[in-house]
Amino acid sequence: MPKNISSPAVTEPAVAPGSETNRLTLPVVLGLAVFPVTAADLAVTGMPTTEIVPLLAYSTGIGVLAVLALSGGRRLVAGLAALVLRASQQ
Repeated sequence: MPKNISSPAVTEPAVAPGSETNRLTLPVVLGLAVFPVTAADLAVTGMPTTEIVPLLAYSTGIGVLAVLALSGGRRLVAGLAALVLRASQQ
């Protein structure tokens, strides 16, 4: 009785690994441009610089925590665990 072969093995990936990690996309550019623009806008409106930097830092932290919460954060937790393990072994 012949075996059922559904599809041949794929030997080459359709996209080269790591090719998309070096792309400069709109979200990356906007993410980098938002902070100086927001800081300049707050400074022009009269907010002191000593309050602008912590405000942007806290908002960045909230954004990072939101992304981690939505994505599950498994990679970050695994990376932090490996870092703590390596640091404790030295």
